[in-house]
Amino acid sequence: MTNPSPSSNHDSPPSADEPNPTRWVEVAVAVVFRRVAGGVELLIARRHAEAVRGGLWEFPGGKIEPGEHASAAALREVEEEVGLGAAEVTGAPHALTVVAHTDPTVVREKSVRLHAFLVEVRADAHARALGSGEVRWIGVAELESFDWPPANAAINDAVRSEFRSAESGRLSPVSERLRTLRTADGRG
Repeated sequence: MTNPSPSSNHDSPPSADEPNPTRWVEVAVAVVFRRVAGGVELLIARRHAEAVRGGLWEFPGGKIEPGEHASAAALREVEEEVGLGAAEVTGAPHALTVVAHTDPTVVREKSVRLHAFLVEVRADAHARALGSGEVRWIGVAELESFDWPPANAAINDAVRSEFRSAESGRLSPVSERLRTLRTADGRG
C-alpha cells in the first residue's frame, strides 16, 4: 500500500514493483461537531438503505473533485449532504487524519483514501438529511453504539482521542491549533 498523503487528491502513481496499481478514490470526510453544555456533539448520517454499505453510519463526506482541495470538498459535502453552510461553520476545517482502506468485496471503488477534517459549527446549527436517510447529533462516547463502515474505524479512533484530550484538560495538537487560531482572530 502506498503511504497516504494528506495533501494529495489524485490517484497514486503506479510503482515499478506493483503489477496492478491501486486506483485510489479520494474522499473528504467532515467530522462536524458543535460545543454544547456538557461537552461536544458530533453529527453523523445514516447511509440510504440502497447505497453501498446501506444503513451504516458515517460522517458527512464524498469524493474530492479534480482540482479541488480536500478541505474545500469537506465543506462542500457538509452543505450538500446536511445543509450546513458558511453561516453555520465557525472556522476553517482542520485536518484530523488520512485513512487508506481497501475492501476487495466491493465491486467498484475498492480502495479509498479518506481525508478527515474537524469542522466546527454553531451550537444552534440545524442539520437536515439531504444526502442520507437520517442525521443525528451524538456524544463522543456514543460512537461505538453505531454500525460504521470498516474504513471509519481509524477516523473514529482519532475523534475519540481528539476529544478525550480536550475533556481531560490536555490539548491535542489539533485542539492546540484551534485554540491558537481563535485567539489570533479575536474569538478567544
